[in-house]
Amino acid sequence: MHALLITFTSDAPIEDLAEMFKDYAHGMRSVDGLISKTWVGDGPTLGGFHIFTSREAAESYLGSTMAAGLVANPAFYDFEFRHYDVLDELSAITGTTQTPLAA
Repeated sequence: MHALLITFTSDAPIEDLAEMFKDYAHGMRSVDGLISKTWVGDGPTLGGFHIFTSREAAESYLGSTMAAGLVANPAFYDFEFRHYDVLDELSAITGTTQTPLAA
């Protein structure tokens, strides 16, 4: 498995973004190779911690029109993308499934 942390900044109130984020969340359910996404927020910093079946699946998502639309949104800036290897054996003990959402 592979983890991808995406963070960005937005000056928009989270309440104004809620409906758009719900739509995006529903769209994420069909991303090939996505196992889970945990949404994060700390004041103006927003983003998500994504678990994919592989780095290739994460890279495919980053190259998708869905991700491109997120990055192109004028309400968001200062994007950061960080990749991590997942320690599969330990993660299985703590409950991380290996089943993709779109399976």
